[in-house]
Amino acid sequence: MRASTNHRYLARIERVVDALLSAPAEAHSVESLAAVAHMSEYHFHRVYRAVMGETVRATMRRVRLGFAADRLTGGAEPVARIAEAAGYESPQAFARAFRTFAHATPIEFRQRHRRAAHAAPLHFAVGDSIDFVDEPACEALAFRHDGPIATIPRSVRLFWQWQLRRALLARVRQSIGIVYRDAADPRGFRYYTAVVVDSGERVTDDAVQLSLPGGRYARYALRGPASLIAPAFGSMQRDWLPRSGFALDDRPMLERYFEPCGGDEPVTELLIPIRRAETPTNSSRGMRC
Repeated sequence: MRASTNHRYLARIERVVDALLSAPAEAHSVESLAAVAHMSEYHFHRVYRAVMGETVRATMRRVRLGFAADRLTGGAEPVARIAEAAGYESPQAFARAFRTFAHATPIEFRQRHRRAAHAAPLHFAVGDSIDFVDEPACEALAFRHDGPIATIPRSVRLFWQWQLRRALLARVRQSIGIVYRDAADPRGFRYYTAVVVDSGERVTDDAVQLSLPGGRYARYALRGPASLIAPAFGSMQRDWLPRSGFALDDRPMLERYFEPCGGDEPVTELLIPIRRAETPTNSSRGMRC
């Protein structure tokens, strides 16, 4: 599909994703979702996959399981109730789907996040605890994501293709996601998919250049797919931060990506900016990226 055609259909596909996000447990059908996009079923299948890079059923599954992951980190709600709320006919079907999605059973996933939220930050072990890291300032080239959170993978894919066209991949130091809190945005945040580059790197077409201030971050290594990032960030801020003695700083939150080796799960470092609760905000320190 040509870029101009892709762009023309994007708003329709975003309406479909919004429908999935607003009611993940609803019995959505391809027919009903095609109607939301004002397309025939046949045309909808082709357009959705071209725009999103996956089938609508794959998005539906990702949205439902991400919704369930957020509920699992939020308290002691019974797994059976969460399974029903996510649109699964039985706890067993939900458990099978969730294990494939998160590489852990629902109970294991909940226990993992509970340990991380309540353990003292003494060491850094993947998926085990939260620790602190001081990061110096750095420069990033970024694409701003517009649209529902569930369409972020599409923005990441387009950004990667842009890097490939510009022969930028060999000069990229790290791939990151950048989350700015923004009350003026309907979603409450602005999201950028970005790469960290040397300070002399200048690319102006399409990308924007962001100067990221440094400082202290709370760091957690998340194992599993990108759909678990939002629930994990939520758990860090809701469960860990209030008892940590720190407050949320006004710098952006960061996601730092690591490629899996062999059959390993993907790992994403989640970093939330912190300051001592009794001290004023200070964003002048540096951040290592």
